[in-house]
Amino acid sequence: MRPTQLALAVRAGWRKLGWRAWALVLAWAVHYLNGVRRVRLHLAKTSKSNHMRQRMQRIMEQCPSMFKVYWPTWYAYSAMQQILLLGVKEILAIFQSNVYTRQIFQLRDSANIALDWVVPERELQDGPVCILLHGAIQDSRSSTMKDLASELAQRGLLAVVMNRRGYGDLEMDASTARVTLFGFDEDLDEVMLEVGKRAPGRPVAIVGFSCGSGQAGRYAAHRQHLSAWQDRGVSKTLPRLLCVVGYDAGYDVLHAVHKVPWPYCWALDFAFRYQYVIRHRSTWAQKSPSSAEVVKVALDPTQSFAKVYRNVTKLSGFGCSTAWLENQQPQLNNIEVPCLLINSRDDPICVWQNVEDHKPLIQENPNLALAELRRGSHGCKFGFWGFSSMGRDMIGEFILSSWSELKNT
Repeated sequence: MRPTQLALAVRAGWRKLGWRAWALVLAWAVHYLNGVRRVRLHLAKTSKSNHMRQRMQRIMEQCPSMFKVYWPTWYAYSAMQQILLLGVKEILAIFQSNVYTRQIFQLRDSANIALDWVVPERELQDGPVCILLHGAIQDSRSSTMKDLASELAQRGLLAVVMNRRGYGDLEMDASTARVTLFGFDEDLDEVMLEVGKRAPGRPVAIVGFSCGSGQAGRYAAHRQHLSAWQDRGVSKTLPRLLCVVGYDAGYDVLHAVHKVPWPYCWALDFAFRYQYVIRHRSTWAQKSPSSAEVVKVALDPTQSFAKVYRNVTKLSGFGCSTAWLENQQPQLNNIEVPCLLINSRDDPICVWQNVEDHKPLIQENPNLALAELRRGSHGCKFGFWGFSSMGRDMIGEFILSSWSELKNT
């Protein structure tokens, strides 16, 4: 069919549909525009540490994206549609050229993890180094990490994705095998040391996505002495911590996963069992009888996600699941560096109720800022045409603004 014939056929179809077609277009437009909102920024309401609150205000004022209207992708604006669009991007990422320079990094216990670096063409002199922490069912190969690392590199920032134990397409040795959904602080300490050797004297920005945001927040709370904003107790070996970003954080490691609605909980359940247990089942079978029992529970389809989630904590080597999960909490009230939290109201994975439950803590800490979007789903926040990402813009601007504020302090 020629283009002219196709155009005539389309016109004829519209005439046949008549007012019904225009009613559908109007309904779509109303539904789409209902989700178009300006980003809502929440800062601390406490009068304590007023200079910290003013510092956060100055940082946020230098981030244009925090004050823009977010126009979600016109053909994929709902939470489910954005997740599907992300799935398409994940498939395409498999066939894209490699953006990383991989480093196999050996930890103190002889376990290996993969550090994937993205070096900018024009690197900012003495600029911060960005350590990216991936989510639960992805690693550096995901489009979320690739696109974010590339975006930061385009802004002149050296970026490295830290693949946690058991990720990055690396096998684990049974003698050192242990995993956890929210990472190990001591592993991040060693990566920080490596960053300090590669980029001496430069501050570090830690960006965590989803489960990675839990590790980012917890690490900042546990390593207050590394703050680049304080002179006391500065480490002579580890780099100083400039800022932290929690991108689509869940806030509560104990209860957040149980709030995930259907059908996302089914997909999360399957992906969780595969990534943490099934993929490494031969390693766990060799390690110990208790690890082999975790594999048995995970392979049983009658076992609930809640039970599997609890059992997998045994693979961390900690022992008591409740004590370990409580230790994994982000501890928002103890973060002493500028911290940006980004969440969408329609997020089906880290649901908005998690934010509401922790909003009092967020508003009590003058170092925290919450960027609220009406739409954006989980790890998406794609722009009008589906190529750019509001989330990536926010993160890049926040890191550069924090660095500028530090230099002027």
